[in-house]
Amino acid sequence: MQIEITDLDETLTENFINFCCEELDIKPELLTVDGWDTPFPEKPNATGLCYEVNKGEYWIMTQTKNRNLTEVYITIAHEMVHVRQFIKQNLSDKYSKKRPHHDRWWEREANAKSVELVKKYVDILYNMV
Repeated sequence: MQIEITDLDETLTENFINFCCEELDIKPELLTVDGWDTPFPEKPNATGLCYEVNKGEYWIMTQTKNRNLTEVYITIAHEMVHVRQFIKQNLSDKYSKKRPHHDRWWEREANAKSVELVKKYVDILYNMV
C-alpha cells in the first residue's frame, strides 16, 4: 500500500492510516491524504471528503483550519470508513444524493465508527508510554 500525505504530520498520519486499514481490514493500493486550510470549492461546509479515484486508489481531504488534532483525525477515520465502503460494499454503485446527508447509511456507519477508531488508537498510544 502506498500512502501519500500533504500538509499533515506525515508520521502520525501514516501510522494512523495503517492502524485504520488494519482495523477495517482493507489494503488500498494508493491512498492520498491531504490537509486543507481553505474551504473545499465544491462543498464549502464539508470537513472532509473521500473519492474513489480509480479502483484501489482513494483520495481523502480533511479541513484543518480552526480544527484541533482530534477533530482532524476523527475526520480522517470517518473518510477511511468510506474507503472501506468503496472497497467492500461497492459504495460507488450505491451512492445517491437523493437522501438527506444524515440519512445515508454510509454516513451513519462512518459517523458511528470514526470516533471509536480514534479512541482505540489513542488508547494504544497512551499505553505505549
